Amino acid sequence: MTIEVYVEQFLLCALDASGGGLNEFLDPEAIMESAQLDASEKDAVVSSLIAQRYVSSEGERADGSVHLIRLTANGLEHARHLRRISQSRAERDIYLHNVLVRWAYEHTPPAGSASLQEFAGDQRWWFAGTQVTWDEVEAAVGFLEAERLLAVERTVGRIGVRPTPLGIKFAHSHMTLRTFMTTQQPQSPGVTNNFGDSIVVRGSVSGSALATGGNNTQTVTHGVDASALASLITQLRQVAPSLQLPADDAQDLFEEIDTLERDGDDLSRGQRIWRRIARIMTPAVTSAAVAGSEQAVQAAIAAGSQLFS
Repeated sequence: MTIEVYVEQFLLCALDASGGGLNEFLDPEAIMESAQLDASEKDAVVSSLIAQRYVSSEGERADGSVHLIRLTANGLEHARHLRRISQSRAERDIYLHNVLVRWAYEHTPPAGSASLQEFAGDQRWWFAGTQVTWDEVEAAVGFLEAERLLAVERTVGRIGVRPTPLGIKFAHSHMTLRTFMTTQQPQSPGVTNNFGDSIVVRGSVSGSALATGGNNTQTVTHGVDASALASLITQLRQVAPSLQLPADDAQDLFEEIDTLERDGDDLSRGQRIWRRIARIMTPAVTSAAVAGSEQAVQAAIAAGSQLFS
């Protein structure tokens, strides 16, 4: 598994050990043991945490190894975020819906299927520092089969999965599943066309091209690039603690960032959420509290404004 998976497990245990505060000094070896992580990975995990400014080093041995750490404001908030989404059924379902198709695409042999049991050995079995369950995986597979993204072969002792042609198209895309499925259904039952001088639309038309009137005025609604959205979410979570907002505003901001991560792949929703985020962040940019992080905050605001323009 990658260090990032270990980092998330470590942060959840550090959150518990700190009591949710910033003043507790923590023993990284004890945290590694509590998280049931290999002790040999301790230095790499701690180095990654320090590099990402999730923890600060509060004590080093003669050999340079860190034996005492403390959560930073950024680390505390990220740990709380991991705890929130790890306990959300919707977030866990969305995660599995997105990763299982791509996992099947990567592991399906020619003219065969991938054994679902092997998914348990993949690092994607972990979500937000916690393991997914077989009940969750099997429910997700059933959903993806119903949506014609996976073909499933069930025999005694084995569940085989392989991507359908639609599933392969999704695996090749850089979209979240919700955005991708919207682009595949431009003429859903919820859309009604009146081929006079106008068009009447009922329901969502995200991803559709619509021609209206005698001069064929065209309106196109696009989804949001998933990679750019993920990058923006990372930026926002990194700079948010440095704003030193009042407690209520800080909580509102982190909730809006979570909402943007969940719903921002829809352009119209994303634009509304982004406006709320910008209203919270912009007044704090010039404050003395963020003087050391002003450039990073400005970059995050610029990235969001460009993505949701």
